[in-house]
Amino acid sequence: MNNNLIKNVRDKNPIVLSIANTITSQHVADAINFIGESPMMPNDPEEITEITKVANAVCLNLGSTNPDMQLCSLLAAKQANSDHNPVVFDPVAVGATKVRYDRSMELLQQVKVDIIRGNTSEIAALTGVTWESHGIDAVDGNDSDRIKIAQAAAKQFNCRIMISGPTDIITDGQKVFEVKNDEPMLKTNVGMGDVLDGILAVFASQKCSLEDLTYASAILPVVAELAAKETGNQAATFMNKTFDILGTLDDKTLQDNIKIVKVK
Repeated sequence: MNNNLIKNVRDKNPIVLSIANTITSQHVADAINFIGESPMMPNDPEEITEITKVANAVCLNLGSTNPDMQLCSLLAAKQANSDHNPVVFDPVAVGATKVRYDRSMELLQQVKVDIIRGNTSEIAALTGVTWESHGIDAVDGNDSDRIKIAQAAAKQFNCRIMISGPTDIITDGQKVFEVKNDEPMLKTNVGMGDVLDGILAVFASQKCSLEDLTYASAILPVVAELAAKETGNQAATFMNKTFDILGTLDDKTLQDNIKIVKVK
């Protein structure tokens, strides 16, 4: 693991282009900025290819899908592929409607995605596995089944997979890591998964290893745990404190609080 993961990002200050859920775009942009990169949030198909050329990573979110957003996502991802830059994709509620599934598969068939992050039901839907869900929230089963789904998706789409839940699972299809950090208060604020997408894109821009990606995936739950110790169950105060800590987080604090298990 790179002991200077956060410091290196802040020293380089690269750019993440995010096509975000319209409900959460401000939080995503803030998180990208606080952790050390510069966010861009374009939504015009006429400029998307040109503006993607200055980005170091692309982050795509299916949350507020519409034809223009789908076109922007395709064009941005194709340009990122051409520039050999990573693409992070969050297939929000992909199993909820045929439109969402079709648009997700269109993207995954036309471009190379480096990281797919979702809850268990979303990743299962991509691989054709039936899994109970409730809206955008997954009903989590045992970790063994979730690991199998994550590995199957990683092999099917030739990418790294992160399944979020009480225990996060990160795999490239072979190696498997679990992040045991979990803060229930994260569920009180809409779009914290989208925030995590942005953080993953930040570190993906540095062409990070699976181990480094695992550490990066623990950043949000770690800062959330630290925030909750100070704010208790005050949802809005918790949100603000989480971002405060994210903006000042250093590598030592992350390493001192992280709970990671290598499964395989």
